[in-house]
Amino acid sequence: MEIIQKAYAKINLSLDIIKRISSGYHKIEFVIQELELHDIIKIKKIEKGIKLNCNTNICPANENLAYKAAELLIKKFKINNGVEITIEKNIPIASGLGGGSSDAAATLKGMNKLFNLNLSEEELIEISGDIGMDVPFFILGSTVHVTGRGENVKRIETMPNNIYFVLAKPKFSISTEYAYNNIDYEKTGKQLKTAEMINTIMEKDIKKIAENMHNDFEYSTFREYPIINEIKQKMIENKALNALMSGSGPTVFGITKEKAVAENICNSLKEDPYFKKNIEFVCVTQTR
Repeated sequence: MEIIQKAYAKINLSLDIIKRISSGYHKIEFVIQELELHDIIKIKKIEKGIKLNCNTNICPANENLAYKAAELLIKKFKINNGVEITIEKNIPIASGLGGGSSDAAATLKGMNKLFNLNLSEEELIEISGDIGMDVPFFILGSTVHVTGRGENVKRIETMPNNIYFVLAKPKFSISTEYAYNNIDYEKTGKQLKTAEMINTIMEKDIKKIAENMHNDFEYSTFREYPIINEIKQKMIENKALNALMSGSGPTVFGITKEKAVAENICNSLKEDPYFKKNIEFVCVTQTR
């Protein structure tokens, strides 16, 4: 028996870094949105151990979040069998689109089915928090409000279906650790756009959703990596309602109501010699 799960990408529509707390972590608040772009996870029983296959080069198996998810369930529930996990990667690695966390969530869901663990959504969320900050979101999916250090997740009103996104990742990656170590504290935590983002999603007002997109990580990342802002401005010049870096970056997304506009933005990036040289991945996708 083989279980097949889709592991969807995400973007951060808002990301407020409120303050650093005494533990060294940060109090944050954001709205996160699932997209149609996805990896495919295939899981089947083997006699013992964990075997990980992938169609691209990923981190060492024991550092991979899907591997860690499988290892956690096997130990926690004393599962006698092992698993073979095959990942078909379509989400760029280390891109700010949550691919690794989504793969982990899909592995938890798949193994829950494969081994008849009968874990509820709430139980999966609690377990997933031990793997990575974004993993609980991917258990819920859709549109989610996240607070605290990232551990508190609540599904909110879903985004309108007729929204298209252009995703563009430059030819480098930014680690979450680097992003947090280089926060511009003079500028972060001032705009606090998340509450307004939730209101505009409730109103289903795409123009207002676009206007309220915000990411506190942009202040420091733009200084170090100007190409991120250049991609953002190129998208806006080509009729995106707005554009934003997702998470800790470096992927930028542009938002539009029309698929033809999204495809035009995508083509403008692919055909421009400067961006063609500096962008690793570009595609059109939409909300789910």
